[in-house]
Amino acid sequence: MNLFTPFTLGSIQCQNRIGMAAMSRQRCDNKEMIPTAMMKCTAGFIITEGLPLNLDSIAQEGSSAIFNIKQAEAWAQIVSELHEKGCKIIAQLWHCGRVTNYVNNPLAPSAIKIKNSKYNQPKEMSLDEIQLVIKQYLECSKLIQSAGFDGIEIQASSGYLLDSFLKSSANKRKDQYGGSFENRCRIILEIVDQLKTVFDPQRMGVKISPITRQYDTYDPNPKELYKYLLEQLDLRNVGFIEIRDDDYPENWLDFGYPSSKSDIANVFQFCRPLFKGQIIGNGKVTPEMGNELIQKQICDGISFGRLFTSNPDLVDKLKTGQKLNEVDNSTLLSQGPKGYIY
Repeated sequence: MNLFTPFTLGSIQCQNRIGMAAMSRQRCDNKEMIPTAMMKCTAGFIITEGLPLNLDSIAQEGSSAIFNIKQAEAWAQIVSELHEKGCKIIAQLWHCGRVTNYVNNPLAPSAIKIKNSKYNQPKEMSLDEIQLVIKQYLECSKLIQSAGFDGIEIQASSGYLLDSFLKSSANKRKDQYGGSFENRCRIILEIVDQLKTVFDPQRMGVKISPITRQYDTYDPNPKELYKYLLEQLDLRNVGFIEIRDDDYPENWLDFGYPSSKSDIANVFQFCRPLFKGQIIGNGKVTPEMGNELIQKQICDGISFGRLFTSNPDLVDKLKTGQKLNEVDNSTLLSQGPKGYIY
């Protein structure tokens, strides 16, 4: 097995094991948040940029979304074109939580501001607000299904809303959504249970980042926390997880936390025996590392982000041994074709 071997992601048949990771590139230039141009891409599967649940869950301008019929209809055209090319596409749903300045009092598990940051003071979510967010995930999932997506991924990584529920640095609640591992995982599992009424769980995934420090998120017991979460996802027959690897140094941005690798030296190896479904490696992974992870059956596929921005034909280049273009940071958030179709 290698990066080019076909595989089944949950129950999604993919022509290779290379995925394009979710990237927020701020290319949606209309107020209705409707996707437009389609990136040239030969990946086996594409995970969309994080699609916000509503106008209050957006992290930055230029995001596309799928919380109304007009948006879903636009996505349906893109999904259809990708299917004609043999590529599968998975919609990633997210809520950015306290990582926004578009809302005066953004939602968070607790009223804890991101340290040393420009972000606004969040408000602690009421139980009614938690239930509303769960309902919004469900309603968006119905639109995702109607647009013909092959699967759905819940963004529970990188310091956004669901990740902040998991991590004790951001979650100080005293009710059923805070405190114990079981309570802090509760909102994610309730969302999974709701989405299972729309999608076959084998077409569902969850993205996690056990050792991230992004946006001031940290937990001193990630092994126990994620052991419980992955066991619960397994019980629900979830098809895949995408794991973001991180390598933050000690006291990054003066957050006061230990280094990422001091928590879990190899996050992919740690998660492998805890989850029976497919594992997608993401983050600090090169193509060479990806091949090794697949050959050793630690990961089943690899999702790349920035490499695709400078190499839309990444799969073909890797197959033929061509030199890869260096990442051009000037194109990451640009509106032009460079870094998108060539």
